[in-house]
Order: sequence, then C-alpha cells, then structure tokens
Amino acid sequence: MKARTSGEVVERTRPKAGGPPLSGRTPAGQLVGETLWRLGVRQVFGVVGSGNFVPTAALIAAGARYVGARHEGAAVTMADSYTRVSGELAVCSVHQGPGLTNTITGLVDAVKSRTPLLVITGQTSAGSIRSNFYVDQAGLIERTGAAVEQVHRPETVVEDTIRAYRRAWVERRPVVLNLPLDIQAVDVAAPAGLATDGTGMSRVPAPTRVSVEGVANLLATAQRPLIIAGRGAVVSGARGSLLKLGQRVGALLATTAVANGFFGEDPWTLGIAGGFASDEAAELMREADVVIGFGCSFTTWTLRHGRLVNPDAVVVQVDVDPGALGLTERVDVGVLGDSDETARAILDELAARDDDGPAYPGWRTETVGARIHRYGRAQTVDPGSVHTDVIHPRVLSLELETMLPAERTIVVDGGHFLGWPVTCWSVPDPEGFVFTSAGFQSIGLGLAAAVGARIARPDRLTVLAAGDGGFLMSVSELETLVRLRLPVLVVVYNDAAYGAEVHHFSGSGAGLELVRFPSTDIAALARGAGAGGVTVRDVADLAPVAAWLEKPDGPMIVDAKIDPDVVGYWAEQDFQGH
Repeated sequence: MKARTSGEVVERTRPKAGGPPLSGRTPAGQLVGETLWRLGVRQVFGVVGSGNFVPTAALIAAGARYVGARHEGAAVTMADSYTRVSGELAVCSVHQGPGLTNTITGLVDAVKSRTPLLVITGQTSAGSIRSNFYVDQAGLIERTGAAVEQVHRPETVVEDTIRAYRRAWVERRPVVLNLPLDIQAVDVAAPAGLATDGTGMSRVPAPTRVSVEGVANLLATAQRPLIIAGRGAVVSGARGSLLKLGQRVGALLATTAVANGFFGEDPWTLGIAGGFASDEAAELMREADVVIGFGCSFTTWTLRHGRLVNPDAVVVQVDVDPGALGLTERVDVGVLGDSDETARAILDELAARDDDGPAYPGWRTETVGARIHRYGRAQTVDPGSVHTDVIHPRVLSLELETMLPAERTIVVDGGHFLGWPVTCWSVPDPEGFVFTSAGFQSIGLGLAAAVGARIARPDRLTVLAAGDGGFLMSVSELETLVRLRLPVLVVVYNDAAYGAEVHHFSGSGAGLELVRFPSTDIAALARGAGAGGVTVRDVADLAPVAAWLEKPDGPMIVDAKIDPDVVGYWAEQDFQGH
C-alpha cells in the first residue's frame, strides 16, 4: 500500500492481478470468487456456511490460501492484521445473518483503524424477511462505519465485485459486499476479461498551493516544531521525506501508537506521543510551538486528553480523507493530501525560499539532545514488588526483550498490561507492530491478529502480548494456532482480573469483585489444547521459552503471573481523562 507520486495523483500499489480468462456460463456466486482472484486477492480468512460456501470455494480453487477461524469476529481481525502487516488486501468471508453480526467488533476496529478490507457475506434472498437468517444487513453495516456494497443482479456480479474491491482499496476502509442467495445461484455468462489494470484505483488529491505555502510559513518561523507521524504516513511511505523535513526545520519527531518504529533509531525521535510517552518526553512535546500530524487523527489518547499540546501551539493535520480533518477541536489547520507528497511539497517550497536552510537549528540543540538521551523514550519504574509469588510486568518485559530475535512482529491486545510490551519491546518497523486496541480499544482481538500477522510475515517471529481477560475471551482461536502449527509466542500478563477496571475503581472501596476472578492455569489450558505452556513467576521460569526460541515448533503460551498491584503510568494518564 505504499504510495507513489504520479503527476497530480497518488497511485497505490496492489497485489498482482491476473488469471485465465473467464468464459462460459457460471453461477454468479462462483464468479465472485473468480473475480476476486483476478483482482489480486491471494488470502482469505473466514468461517464457511451455506451462504458463503460457493464464492469462498471458487476463490480457493483459483489459488487463494484459506484460513478458517473458529469465530467470525476472529476471521475479520485476522484479515485486518494480515493487511496491515503485508500491505495486501485480504478478504474475510462469512455467512449471512449471525455470521455477519459476529464480525461487528472486529469490523468496527478495522473501520477506526482505516484498514482497506473486503468482507463478503451471504444475504437472504429477496423477500425472505421471515427467514431465521434475515437481518437488515445494509443498515447494520452502515452503523459500523464500513461501506456497504451489493450484488444487485446476476448480470452485474462481476461489476459489483470489482466496485467493492476498488472502494476498499481507494477509500482505505472496510467494505462489506452482500451476496443474495437467489442471485448467487443464477448461471450467467462470464466476461471474456476483467478491468484489472488498476484504472481508477486511487485519486488522492495533491495538496493545494495555498496549503503548502501556509504550512511552510508556519515552519519558517517556528522555533520548536514537532512532527508526529501516524498510520497514514506509514502507508504513504513518507519516512524519508519526513526525516528530511525534520532535519530542514530542526523538528523533533514522534509517532502515534500504530506507527511505532516508523522513525527507527533517529536520535531526535521522542517515541510514541500520548499515553505511552514518559513524563519527560511529554514535557518536551508540550514545549512545541508548531505541531504537524502527518496521517494521524489526533485522538484523545495521542493528545493525552488535550494536555500534550501547549494551548498557544498551532496544530496542523495532514490527511487524505477530508472527513478526518478537524475531528478534534485542537486542530487549527487542515491539509488535504497524501503525507509523502505533502512533505515533499513543503520541502520544495522551503528550498525555493532559502536554499541554505534556516539560520537557527530549530530544536535540535545539544541541550535538547542531552535531555532526550538522559531519560530515553519510556517511563522507568521501580521494579520492586511486595509479592513473592508473582513477577513485576516490567521485569518480565525487559527480560523478554533480551531474548527475542530482532526480526519480530509484535502484536499487542487490549488491557491494562499493554504499556509494558509497547514501551519495553522494540520493533523493526511499523509493519512489525500490530496494536489491536488503537481503534476501538477492544480486548480479545490479539489471538486472531497474531494468526493474521504470522501468515503475512512467516519470516519473522510473531509475539503476542495479551491480558488474561482478552486471552480467555478469544480462547477459541488457540485451537487455530495449534491446528495450523503456527510458531507464535503468546505472553499472557495474568493478574486474574480486568486490571484496568480494578485500578480505575480501586478508590471506590467496593465492587471490585465484579472484575476479579479466581486464578486460571492458562499454561495447563494451553497444553491441553496441544500448545506449549509454561507458568512464569520469576525470570528463571523463562528457561523453557529460551529453549523454544532456539527451534520454535507450534505455539508457546507463557502464563505470566504478574503483580496485580502495579499500575502502569499510561493507565494513570488515561484515568485522568475520565
């Protein structure tokens, strides 16, 4: 999905399309699968029922790889994760009615994460409103924020499928294609060929001259500029241009959580902006007089509920979606355009004004550099614990950081624990980091996301960090890991509770039994399912993990009994916003 500049538009790459020409008369449902193959779809996740059997089987017969999930909610998250990591659009295939309704949480998360994704689903035949499977699927999908597309007639099945695929790619959003059963069953004449040349695949507007000049004016006079890169910057391939822009104007750099690793080890990077930033990094960010977000949405989490940005600072947002500009009242200037193209245009404008660059170093001084070096990019905490039978989550995380290979894909589920792997584990690049709770802040998506990530990048070790709540909520997908023999390391931060709620309401004096549970032997559960399983209460207990890392074979589940009384600083920041 890396963007490339071409004249006044940005053309997005896509999987290589092609295949034998379609001919003869074919059931419309079968044509859906064959069309998707010719459009370049090579990976499909799903749960197959009578309503989606034919198109799914046709896609597989054409050559696509199919991964069956145990729950439709997991299938859509697998497709989401695969697309994020691989850059190729994946398909999720589900049955009509309850099959579709089971996808809702994962679908909403993909919407909020702006993942290009295609869901194909059966639909009850026209007039069958008394069917047990009937539900207003179009209305349901619209409420999630996903786009709705429909196969209208047997004769338009190919056209309708292409339109749904292209909308997902161009608009960077999930699209759900409804496939009525009566239309699927009709034999239609297959077209001799398909329009798979990418025509109309993307038309991202170039930033206007006025917008570029306005941002250049701000940067030309800024003394402490800050550049924040989000997922949109990752997708557009803007790393090089943003590094050059930062150097040109003397800016410090930061990322949103989902763009973790984007700037690598650049010495002027403050790490992740928002709740995961240390207090010292946040203080530097608050000193910025101009803040430019490239492809980021300035959520309350990124801005620490408005406390991260100085009230007098000017905030600029660059995004390809006009509907995303200014959703937060903190944005002062909105620029419609691709992140990479906009950054390059600003650089060109600044160069035209002054080829020698600014007469001041901006923020990149020895004093600021020393501040960054002194505190690092994550909060440090006292690793001590009053309990003897549990491990401090930071101690666990730092020890694993020394054990894991550099080439890794880190997947982080939602829950109170999440800050420890995010701040303690390094990632090789943004594609090596899948943060499932960034969009909807759901828990329980991690196991499915780990499946998608591993299939997308089998050359890297996939490591999932999950809480006991999220892991047990989605434990059916443990069977998927075992069935596929995927060598995924799953680290469960087990505090026998919904930890965020425990710490949030700890001052209320009552009711915490609602969010606490008896201790669960997750390691034994994992072994019973056919995975490896080890209980960890001390660093020495990680020896079996070290042995597994030497030759990973199937999934390994680490049941880490963490100190339930330790509160992450990111959680304290989040609590302050409620």
